[in-house]
Amino acid sequence: ALLEASPPPLGAMGLVPSLEAEQEEVMEVIGREHGYRVHHVEPGSPGAVAGLQSILDYIVVANGVRVDDDDGELVAMIAESKDRPLTLCVFNTHTLQTREVTLVPNDSWGGKGLLGITIRFDVLHAPDRHTLRVLGVYEGSPASRAGLDPYNDYILAVGDLLVEGLSEFNDIIVHNTRRLVLLYVYSAATEAVREVGIVPDDAWGGEGMLGCALGAGYLHTLPQSRLRAGRGLCSRGDGAAGTEASLARPPGAAAEA
Repeated sequence: ALLEASPPPLGAMGLVPSLEAEQEEVMEVIGREHGYRVHHVEPGSPGAVAGLQSILDYIVVANGVRVDDDDGELVAMIAESKDRPLTLCVFNTHTLQTREVTLVPNDSWGGKGLLGITIRFDVLHAPDRHTLRVLGVYEGSPASRAGLDPYNDYILAVGDLLVEGLSEFNDIIVHNTRRLVLLYVYSAATEAVREVGIVPDDAWGGEGMLGCALGAGYLHTLPQSRLRAGRGLCSRGDGAAGTEASLARPPGAAAEA
């Protein structure tokens, strides 16, 4: 397998160097391996402080244990680690790298959950399959009021849904006319994902319900990240690689952590 888990007593994993030739190998985990996709990240939460990124980040190992089943083990481990350091190995489907983050679950940070994040068990999804690029924004439109940035912004998800192309996205927008819709938007300028609230409106005075032009397909995929430099495998802190564990199951329900 390509994503690894260290034996529990040895802790979780860090980054080790990788070669460009391994790009094709690491791509094999996309669509095959599973983890917990990060959705909402509450500002100021332990998850936000640790730099967890909505939609693109998947938690694959916790305290050296591979979390590849929707069996509640990760949520239980978070609860058991209250007020104590918890080390996570996170795989990013854009940079195709893993990284190690350490955070302290707690109920004193000021919001809901011990980490302040929402997670969903799912297969690792290639972002290009559910990415819509913002190509133009009309002045005074709902998209303009929401702050969408042409050519820099890419819509990754609508609420809890990873949409498969423009047709499905349009269906969701029409179904939610004059109701608040939450978009997860990646900025090529900042390489960050933000949440954007937008209200579709067929009476705003211009073309479309959002007032923006969108593109999908090969020409509108996410630009390569400046952080993307091949594959990184989680190791044990001392630089030694962990023992291998498999990173295929249906997506689970969203859970707060």
